[in-house]
Amino acid sequence: MRTARTRAIAVSAATTTAAAALAVGPAAAPSAADPPLKLRTPAAGSSAKVAGSLLVQWTNTTGKEVDVWLSARTPSGGHDRLSLVAPKAGSKRAGEALATLPVVPPGTSYTVEVTTQDGAESDVSGPLGLIG
Repeated sequence: MRTARTRAIAVSAATTTAAAALAVGPAAAPSAADPPLKLRTPAAGSSAKVAGSLLVQWTNTTGKEVDVWLSARTPSGGHDRLSLVAPKAGSKRAGEALATLPVVPPGTSYTVEVTTQDGAESDVSGPLGLIG
């Protein structure tokens, strides 16, 4: 009888410990400062080869599929999309794609944009240099 009671206490303690480990409190929730879609790489000032490949990484809490675009910065500070370099790149919380860059003139005014397919969320890299 003592063995059964000891096992029941051990199981109860293990269940309580596991439940506490799985509990999600305010500290585990994303903060309001965290954007739902955040581009992690490429970093501003990095470079890649024209018609080469570029690793793009992001975090995504939207649950939506994303696309990756190569864009050109405009004089007004905006950006114009030039080419869809990684369509339907995934909807996971941590994503990455090896984007194939198009043939464009070399320069330092390019950016990479990751956006949900519905356009509701997006993030744009800093300036990216493309070399010939």
